Amino acid sequence: MKDYSILKEIYANNHNSERIYRNKSCQNMVYTDGVMDFLEVFDAHWIIDNVINFMPEVLKTLEKTKDTLYDVQIVLQQDNSGFMEVYRKGYVDKVYHKHISVFKQIIPFIDLPTKPNTKITRYKFYLVLSKYEPIIFTLRLPSEQ
Repeated sequence: MKDYSILKEIYANNHNSERIYRNKSCQNMVYTDGVMDFLEVFDAHWIIDNVINFMPEVLKTLEKTKDTLYDVQIVLQQDNSGFMEVYRKGYVDKVYHKHISVFKQIIPFIDLPTKPNTKITRYKFYLVLSKYEPIIFTLRLPSEQ
């Protein structure tokens, strides 16, 4: 298994994407070079499959709230159990919330490295609406603009 410190290198090497990748099973999402680097380095292509499974809820939320930016996080404990979640920030009943869950999946074993000397390790991505007609979201690393 790879070491968590490699994540810093992935972020440092990915700021702008020259290529966009698409999974044939989802027409509403593409992902960047940085995400592809992450997937390849950590052998974590399952992340794309999970985000594709979350897309129907994201599309429903977009239709209802018009929110165009979603956070995607993977949270794991030292025993590698955890969850993957898509959430948004916004208003509910005129009150602003920093974390409104769109979809959350408990995962008994996540094969990503944990951060040393911490109880919880978080991996974060952004899912950004990049096109309205047809609706296409781009999954990107936080370091990618």
